[in-house]
Amino acid sequence: MSSNITLVYVYDPLCGWCYGFHPVIEKIAVRFENQLNMRVIPGGLAIDNNAQPISDGYDYIRDSLKMVEDKTGAEFGKPFIQLAEDGTYIYDSLPGCKAQNAVNRLAPEQSLKFAGAMQKAFFSNGENLNKLETFLSILENFPVDPAEFEAVFTSDEIEKITRDQFEWVHQNNASAFPALLLEIGNDTGLMSKGYRPYDTLESHLHHLIRNIERMTE
Repeated sequence: MSSNITLVYVYDPLCGWCYGFHPVIEKIAVRFENQLNMRVIPGGLAIDNNAQPISDGYDYIRDSLKMVEDKTGAEFGKPFIQLAEDGTYIYDSLPGCKAQNAVNRLAPEQSLKFAGAMQKAFFSNGENLNKLETFLSILENFPVDPAEFEAVFTSDEIEKITRDQFEWVHQNNASAFPALLLEIGNDTGLMSKGYRPYDTLESHLHHLIRNIERMTE
């Protein structure tokens, strides 16, 4: 593995475009598993003052769901549509982002799989990503001890780490999700922002890695 190269996937559990992008990033991870490392970082789409009832932005969400489905082939489940139309659900990224970081710590090799499972729970099954019980239910299919997860998830430390990451994402111009960054040694650069199809990203990464390897030969 070219351990000097890391692909950083920045997403948000409440980002519909990220939900549509997940099959792409899964294929990318498999395609390049022997050529680069991978990290998953949650970005903080709706936090603090921006965490509001889903009804506040539902007109925008409804229009974007159609675009995501048309562009990516993803399907949003009826339970999620009902949740959105009910309007009372608080659209708050912080709990899901903390859950992602807890799994990143406890089972880093499961990070990408957990991101997909969390988004499926929300966008397909309409489950509540503001509740610890939802994450524990998802983790029944993961090699993560529920008591350890709860301890990390509820800690002040993981909240600080998560909020520091939000700032890091902003500083690296990766706040439009999904975003991909490349870390090469101590250098970090933005590779793409927004949804991109697999073929485009695969070609781009393939040529980047070849060029990097040539430079280091």
